[in-house]
Amino acid sequence: MFGLNSDLTSDRSLQRSLNFVILGITFGIVFFNVTTGSPVAGFAKAIGFGDLMYGIMLALPVLGGVAQVFASFVLEKSKKRKSIFLISGFLHRLPWVFIAILPLFLGKGSYTLLFLLIAFMTISSISNSFTNVSFWSWMGDLIPEHIRGRFFSRRATISTIVGMLSGLAIGKFLDLHNNLPGFSIIFVFAAIMGMLDISCFFFVKDLPMKNEETQLDLKKMFFSTLNNHYFRRFMMFFVIWNFGLNIAGPYFNMYMIKDLKMSYFEIILLTQIVSNVVTIITLPYIGRIVDKIGNRPMLLIATGFISLLPIIWCFTSVNNYKVLVTIISIFAGLLWPIIDMGNNNLILKLSDQSQTSMYVAVINLFNAIFGSAIPIILGGYFIEDIAPVVVAFLKNHIGINVATYHVAFFTSGLIRFLAVIYLKKNVKEPGAKSLKNVIINKIKVN
Repeated sequence: MFGLNSDLTSDRSLQRSLNFVILGITFGIVFFNVTTGSPVAGFAKAIGFGDLMYGIMLALPVLGGVAQVFASFVLEKSKKRKSIFLISGFLHRLPWVFIAILPLFLGKGSYTLLFLLIAFMTISSISNSFTNVSFWSWMGDLIPEHIRGRFFSRRATISTIVGMLSGLAIGKFLDLHNNLPGFSIIFVFAAIMGMLDISCFFFVKDLPMKNEETQLDLKKMFFSTLNNHYFRRFMMFFVIWNFGLNIAGPYFNMYMIKDLKMSYFEIILLTQIVSNVVTIITLPYIGRIVDKIGNRPMLLIATGFISLLPIIWCFTSVNNYKVLVTIISIFAGLLWPIIDMGNNNLILKLSDQSQTSMYVAVINLFNAIFGSAIPIILGGYFIEDIAPVVVAFLKNHIGINVATYHVAFFTSGLIRFLAVIYLKKNVKEPGAKSLKNVIINKIKVN
């Protein structure tokens, strides 16, 4: 594997495992970009779903994340971390083959189709609960803490390059084949790439899990995470933050397709490729900075700026979207990797290392319900039923013309900002520098 991580560790066995973890994400990023990006919004539009139906289709399967607590218990009891990851990983990817071909046989817009799509997405989501807790438990033991920032930044850089190239090809394909057969081909391809991702982990070293009797008590495992006040406060921020993201997040793609009339190639070029180029340039430095000063200060800076981006979306139109979306994507490419890395590292750092999987499970349980499913459905209802009233009021009484999606975007920015305030006041990271000290030291250096 070309000694990709030789500068991170001299342990050849660990190098080999880390290389296969990185190889996996080069396949997996194609799966995740397709199944969470603009192709899903276009697919929903092609089968006749409006914003609310689209939101329901996305939100209900997210509740499969509730299974993560049970998944953690099974993991801690069985200690078969690698087997659980591999089996659940394949079950997470495979249902997308059926999701891809169902509309070809059932037609557009039917409730039968909606029910079956939700069923297969729920199977995929529940399986991912087992995949997620086993992956982070596994990585928490496999990757030494002092190199995590650099390793995950390197992993993200490589996946970003692959995602950028594959995204352009997929966008061009969908512009040429913007119909149900076209979406079916793309989703089947994504499922295959996702299963290749999981296959790479056959070659990753499986370290033995810690064996403590207290881990066999599900109730004790669950409440021990909530008794950790560092983790509990971070989880509160995490849920509020994701609520703010998801009340509008799934609908940016719909807005670009419906209101801005952007092609799939343009959407991927301006939102994915531009941000990915910025990420590739900056990410190698970000990991080192996070390792040096801590996750919380970087997270505060990044989330603060990201909170402003939905407001910029409110000024986009068919005449200026190329400039404004490019500006938004530049900041997104710089800041989102910091947020993802900071959140992931804090989950691992604030967890009791003897039961990391339960901490991952608990935070994803609360996030699945309150940070994802509820705001996604609420966002669809908000856009279809409440935002038009707000739009009419602003137009008739104040003389301001806005789109219904803009109301959701502004609301998203406001909730994100409230989450940042909570993060600053309530979340602490042992050993990290304060944001104030980071800024003062930067000024002194300059």
